[in-house]
Amino acid sequence: MKTVLASRHRSASISDDTRSVKIAQQLSRSTDDASVHGDLAHLNGSSRSCSPLQVLDLDKEVLLQDPSRRIVYYGFHLLARLLPTLIIYGGTICLLVCAMKKYRWGVLLALTLFTIYMVHLCITFLFCATVGLLRVFRDSREDWLALLHEHEQRLTARCGSAQDREEQLVEGNLLASDVLHIVMLPTYKTPMEVLEITLDSLARCRLATTNLGICLAFEEREETAQKKASDLKELYKDQFKFMFATFHPPNLPDHLPGKSSNECWAFQQLCKELQQAHDIHPSDPRVVITVIDDDSEMHEKYFEALTYHFVTASPDRRYLTTWQPPICQFKNYLRQPMLVRISSIFSTLNELSCLANPLDCKVPFSSYSISLVMASAVGGWDPDYLAEDWHMFAKCCLKTEGRARCVPIFLPILNYTPEEDTYWGTLGSRWTQAKRHALGVSEVVYVLTSLYLAVLELPSFRRSFRFVWRMSPLLAKFTQTHFVNGTAAVWNLLAQLVIHFYMFGSWCHFSDMDDAGLCPLSGADSLGVTEEQLLRNSLLVFWQQRATALMASASILSGGLGAIYFHMVKDRIEGNVDDHWYIRHLPIMWLVIELEVSACGLVQSFIYGAIPLWIACIRVISSVRFTHAVAGMVGRGPEDSDDVG
Repeated sequence: MKTVLASRHRSASISDDTRSVKIAQQLSRSTDDASVHGDLAHLNGSSRSCSPLQVLDLDKEVLLQDPSRRIVYYGFHLLARLLPTLIIYGGTICLLVCAMKKYRWGVLLALTLFTIYMVHLCITFLFCATVGLLRVFRDSREDWLALLHEHEQRLTARCGSAQDREEQLVEGNLLASDVLHIVMLPTYKTPMEVLEITLDSLARCRLATTNLGICLAFEEREETAQKKASDLKELYKDQFKFMFATFHPPNLPDHLPGKSSNECWAFQQLCKELQQAHDIHPSDPRVVITVIDDDSEMHEKYFEALTYHFVTASPDRRYLTTWQPPICQFKNYLRQPMLVRISSIFSTLNELSCLANPLDCKVPFSSYSISLVMASAVGGWDPDYLAEDWHMFAKCCLKTEGRARCVPIFLPILNYTPEEDTYWGTLGSRWTQAKRHALGVSEVVYVLTSLYLAVLELPSFRRSFRFVWRMSPLLAKFTQTHFVNGTAAVWNLLAQLVIHFYMFGSWCHFSDMDDAGLCPLSGADSLGVTEEQLLRNSLLVFWQQRATALMASASILSGGLGAIYFHMVKDRIEGNVDDHWYIRHLPIMWLVIELEVSACGLVQSFIYGAIPLWIACIRVISSVRFTHAVAGMVGRGPEDSDDVG
């Protein structure tokens, strides 16, 4: 099957320009508005270096030439930077002030509604995580090469002659052998053994030698980068279609040290390499770029599944889609401290749940795949943003007028959780990563201000309204993610304080209503509340406590799903699972996780969720440009875990 897939790679009978032109024309016909910038436009032979996907420019220099527009933009930008603080700090302070000013019923109502909202999220999380596990089970057993072969047979059956095949190709109907995958692997001071694990997982793909190229993206400031690149090229010289390395120079203008700036440079060098060494131009519709972390162990079937999704997608969606595998942070699970284990379980299950939720706005996280067409059209990766995965997707959505989307492929990637040589060092390294992730709240600022620029650029109210409507789910997703992380632990604790301290004596348990000693309705006035208020308070407390119990139960049960997920991927975990009695057997591991989550779930939510987000909200007020803080890894050294700027 592997030979069949490689036999017709880069069909010589059709020129790249002709194919791009035909695909562009087909996409233009398939859209609901031929003038939409997100459609593929005609590509002539003299503009091979230009992408056929026409997008918005969002050029501030052009759009903000008018002084009044500039004033509005920078005022809006300042408001957007203040917004996270106003929501998190302002909302909490308002609740506290209202509670102290005796407006406790209103505070309790607000907190009860919030708890009910959290119940909804927790139940959705539990249900969708379960669905996600079933999807992982199914996709892991799927024969993707057989599906590709069936697709090829169907396509070939419609081609009665070579000329018919040419027509199929120029209409955008691709075979697996037409697709070239390129893995972009940004890395900084990562131990060689970890890089080898990552590359070994890529080499196990059955398409590796014929359809998979590797771009090793090093930082020039890493002293051993050149030697690492040379050693890896020699070690894997026959296992991939090609492998080359880039070295991101330090101190480039607007390049903040980090993954995003490294990818920005690597993408520029990749386009040059493809054009010069392989005669592949940046608008080639057959190339897919996959960005992965340097500690990622890919599923051996991922690129087969990605190829299937890519070639079977309609041309009008293929180049507007990113593909996302679930990220599973279990690679070093056996060595993780309890607080880090709980954090790994919930972040892993949350990612899986979001991908499995049909109503969720899916966004890429950590490792993802994107067509070369779309990456080229939007200008590649920006060098001055921290959350490169969210930022790249937001950029694609904004520039294509909200038409980009993220599609899951349920073949999990295993990653390492930050780790140091000591217990406390590992906790600190996870804290460093949590603070960096929390700074992703700056993407809310980017989306809001870019929405204003896009509205200025779009020529009609109809397109502006449709654009804002399409972007609203992404903005809501970014806002909800950080709002929940920042308030889930704090506001639920605040609700208990309001009930048991501020409102003590102004409510009764329903079971005590008939006992005058325990619930003196007739003496409510002496407590400063009327009988009606006492009954109303009691009702709200009843619902709040029931909702809290339901939320806690759903959270604890959800954590137990981590045991199932772990045992589904345990063959890819570092270490010997059988050496750990409380992990070796699924029921015991489930019980242990339930106990750990019950005991320390709230604590880890504060340490790795709420506190980093509250810090990030303050930092965003002054700037949205942050240096990438490298989380710890055994072999990297503590001095390399600080900001790399």
